[in-house]
Amino acid sequence: MTAERLTILHVYPRQMGVSGDRGNVVALTRRAEAAGIATEVVEYAPGDDLPTAADVVVVGNGPLSAMRSLGADVGRIGAPLRDLAASGVPVVAVGGGFDLATNEVVPTEGSPVAGFGVFDARAVRGADRRVNYFVLDTRYPLLPGASTRLAGFEDHATRIELGAGVEPFADVVSGGGNQAGSAVEGAVSGSSFGTHTQGPILPLNPQLTDAVLAAATARLGREYAPDPERTATIDRYAREARATVDRYVDKAFKRIA
Repeated sequence: MTAERLTILHVYPRQMGVSGDRGNVVALTRRAEAAGIATEVVEYAPGDDLPTAADVVVVGNGPLSAMRSLGADVGRIGAPLRDLAASGVPVVAVGGGFDLATNEVVPTEGSPVAGFGVFDARAVRGADRRVNYFVLDTRYPLLPGASTRLAGFEDHATRIELGAGVEPFADVVSGGGNQAGSAVEGAVSGSSFGTHTQGPILPLNPQLTDAVLAAATARLGREYAPDPERTATIDRYAREARATVDRYVDKAFKRIA
């Protein structure tokens, strides 16, 4: 980050961006703008030079075929991404991007796909497919007074097996989550989180966007304080969308074998 600009690194936007994942990037830029912080979005494609510095990293959803096609490049940039996360840079990994940010993705057929290793976990395909509205109580550290209740959508058939001592991203109120024996969802590592919550998750849950930006700016010694008047409209849209999820969550749940 320069004195004026926060750098958001969007990894594989074409290959891992099939669920409106640019919405997560837009939420970060709009929310930062409301706090008087300018942003720069850098898109990383396979074979590019990975930036040596970033303030937030976003990896979106994508299919197993895309992950296989990225294999060699994932191995090439895995260590730098782990270093960024270890230095406190928030990595936001959603859907297939969360799978890819674990140690490995284990398909129902064929060899495993090596991941970035940002989260000490593995993603095992072949679980019950869950297609439903998703309600969670997050464990990710939010700003004081922020609601921990999150809403979104999940559509996956993956069991996430967390390594020993890895903190889940959230407790499941309604939905499938990690499907690994307890009602938890996703993973947290420092300021980074991975989740199968789509929607996209950040526009639907501004308090989570605030937490990511607060973590990004705090490591740089800068205060993060969005102007409520400048966020009033998008906050209202998010509240209305979450209310719709709450209203229909029990009716919408599907379990597909």
